Amino acid sequence: MKKFATLVLVACCLCACTHSLKSAVKSGAIAPAFNDTLLTGDYLWVRGFGAANPAHTTDSQRRIMSREAAIAHAYQRATEVLYGTNLESNVQIVDAVSVGSTIDSSASGVIGQMELVSTEYLEDGGCTVIMRLARERLKNAGLDPENKK
Repeated sequence: MKKFATLVLVACCLCACTHSLKSAVKSGAIAPAFNDTLLTGDYLWVRGFGAANPAHTTDSQRRIMSREAAIAHAYQRATEVLYGTNLESNVQIVDAVSVGSTIDSSASGVIGQMELVSTEYLEDGGCTVIMRLARERLKNAGLDPENKK
């Protein structure tokens, strides 16, 4: 009976996890296909990516900063889903490489209530995060991403 109960518990946990975003990392790099956002009955799921700055001299610096960039990117994606996009950006490209790009991050209101669910690091020090926001919180804030115009 104990084995059966354990098996049922494991099956329930697996079923509960099937409605979240899957990993975007394959063999230490960004997978060829993945979802950035997912709207389920319970949550808005978003993925963010952050690249490591090659000028940072330690793995810790690269991981910490790429994680912070990935979180800011996830906030941006959630904002785009909920409110649409009005984005102004400046990127300087030199020899086909971005050398100047800034993201200012400020999460407030319902977006600031997002939960960080997972963090994965890439072999090059980059990072991907998955964050979620409960649909109940969206409803309480008067937001309905399915009926957004």
